Amino acid sequence: MKISRIIIINCTMSLLDKGFFLIIGLLTLINSSCEQDESIIKVNVEGVTNTNYIEFNLPTSEIFIDSLRTDDSDFILVGDYEDPLLGALAAEAYFELQYDSGAVLADTLLLDSVVFMLKIEDQLMNDASAIFNMEFHGLRDSLFSQAVYLATKKLTLAKRIQSVTEIVFKSDTLLTFSGADFGFYLYEKLKGLDASDQYAYTSDFAFVPAVENEALLSFDLISDETKILIFSRDPSDSLFITQLKFNSVHFTQLDRNKSDTDLSGLSNLDSIQFADDYSIFNPLQGLFTVLDFSEVMLFLYQLDDFVLNNVELEVGLTTATTDPIVGVNFYALNQESGINGNVFASLDLVLAGNLDYISTFNQAANDFLLSEKSFISGAGAFSPLISEVSELTYNSMITLALEDQYLRKTFLGEDTFDKLVMISEDRLTLNQSFIERGSVAVKIYYTKSKGL
Repeated sequence: MKISRIIIINCTMSLLDKGFFLIIGLLTLINSSCEQDESIIKVNVEGVTNTNYIEFNLPTSEIFIDSLRTDDSDFILVGDYEDPLLGALAAEAYFELQYDSGAVLADTLLLDSVVFMLKIEDQLMNDASAIFNMEFHGLRDSLFSQAVYLATKKLTLAKRIQSVTEIVFKSDTLLTFSGADFGFYLYEKLKGLDASDQYAYTSDFAFVPAVENEALLSFDLISDETKILIFSRDPSDSLFITQLKFNSVHFTQLDRNKSDTDLSGLSNLDSIQFADDYSIFNPLQGLFTVLDFSEVMLFLYQLDDFVLNNVELEVGLTTATTDPIVGVNFYALNQESGINGNVFASLDLVLAGNLDYISTFNQAANDFLLSEKSFISGAGAFSPLISEVSELTYNSMITLALEDQYLRKTFLGEDTFDKLVMISEDRLTLNQSFIERGSVAVKIYYTKSKGL
């Protein structure tokens, strides 16, 4: 690993033009290698350097975030589920259907049947089997491909098209049901269109949990097993098949009711500490784990003439975590206005030679939003660092992130993060992790320079 001299530039040249040296520092960062080499990290150069190691144990808490995006997931959620500790959930799914393949519906064809096949990604139910009741509605509102849809966004329903009642089992991987009423509804709209108009036709619908529903299901919309088949026949009784698909315009609305739990009265961005020995990380319930970095940042600001060689963040889970959240992003948390952006997100741009430093940070990773007003168009191009769970531990290298934050504070005079919030890569996952308190560690290897 090449040891970056960014921070040394700042510490020893503080009386010179900082804007000029910001560019030098970033150019140095661009040319730095991110490969780790233990022999370089831990070996001192006699009389020149002094390499040190320090470890911090970070305090943790939870924060309730009620309004993250759900429109960029491959999944939709439909149904109800009640957790005695965390509260009741109700999920509605809004989506757009369009032509996929097969026969064009001509005036000479008669509708035979319609079959829905929905790939079940996951489920929540209290018993081995449950009654799944949902209603199929049209929408009065239109869905837009360029819009941002948050979990709290509820759309206005049009008339009910049909009801669906099925028995589902925890072992089920596919929900199949007849769409006869939907078929009559859609057939009348399609068969009067010519072929080109049918290919381009889209229509918006909703799946809504009905009364006496006993399950919450996650459906994978991009699976090859998810499809809608329309069967029709001509006067000679020949069978024709038309296939529809869910396109990329869809999102899930979540109603989280905690009134009958100890979390009653919890509002968006409220901080809590649910238990003494663990922190709950449950995206479906809107509960995310916060890591307190204030002691780490204070330590860095008090150092003089140093280089960060390597910084590792380790988060441990309790053995009660049976279905952990797989992918986690770490985001800077502003307690007053929410998530500022991913502290790792500048990596790709810096390595690509983008020196618009302020823009890099201000636009980073705004696909995780707390309000539509904070959305910045085009921010989806930023790629946050993702930590995959392994043996009940999340591990992330955060060397660049802390260098970034130090530069931001020193050159731009801006406040840096004191807290990071753990956000699941899949914000519609039904999994949850239990973060063991006292298990979160930041390990820092740094070099203090002599005689600079």
